[in-house]
Amino acid sequence: MAENLGKSAGVGESYADLHEEDGFAREMRELALSLVMQVPSRPRAVYATPNDEGLAVGDSITIRLADQSDIETICALRCAQSVEYWEVAPSDDAYRLFCTQTEAYVRRNLNTHVYFALVEYDGSVVSMSGLEVVDRMPAIAMQGGAERAATIVSCYTLSPHRGRGYMGQMLSTWTAIAPMIGVDAIYLESRNPSMQLLALDEGYEYVSEKYRIDLRSLDSAPNPVQLEVLESRHMPEQLPAS
Repeated sequence: MAENLGKSAGVGESYADLHEEDGFAREMRELALSLVMQVPSRPRAVYATPNDEGLAVGDSITIRLADQSDIETICALRCAQSVEYWEVAPSDDAYRLFCTQTEAYVRRNLNTHVYFALVEYDGSVVSMSGLEVVDRMPAIAMQGGAERAATIVSCYTLSPHRGRGYMGQMLSTWTAIAPMIGVDAIYLESRNPSMQLLALDEGYEYVSEKYRIDLRSLDSAPNPVQLEVLESRHMPEQLPAS
């Protein structure tokens, strides 16, 4: 699918020649943001069309990247997801704070550090998934040094529209679009067996579980780790010339 999308969008070897100081190809990024992917009836097939050509709405299914006008929709879907998956009551202070913080984050970072793909059915957004981008330090297993990686986040479909293959289509969309916005690798973390199977079908490999530590909780931990200073090295005022 990625090859078909690239060909229909005119993406090819020229990508390597379009280079900015921060490593992004501006033309490719703008093209990615302008694309609308039309999802035909047969599964796992997506075709790309520039926005300005327009698509018949009717009962068609399309996938596109979100822009600033979609922020309220993104936040509404993410907040609805928190109510359903985490059983949070909309009246809770934690829920209201979460929604406020989500909107602030998306407004700051949309289409720079986080991207959202939206599925539209008959002109209305019914499903979304996000791609959160971050630079990763070089590792011994990486080829070519540091990696600009992205993690798929906020996958959610409104209940009446589930079971229609939208998430599989969006995984294919991210596979095709991610290189156009400068991403080298995509990660997916999910405990949902269906999402895991979709990822394997799309060509993902199971790498490892991820763990985290909340540094804010260390002060209140019953037995925090104690470190003793063994040596204080004297640092020269000026480094010797190389």
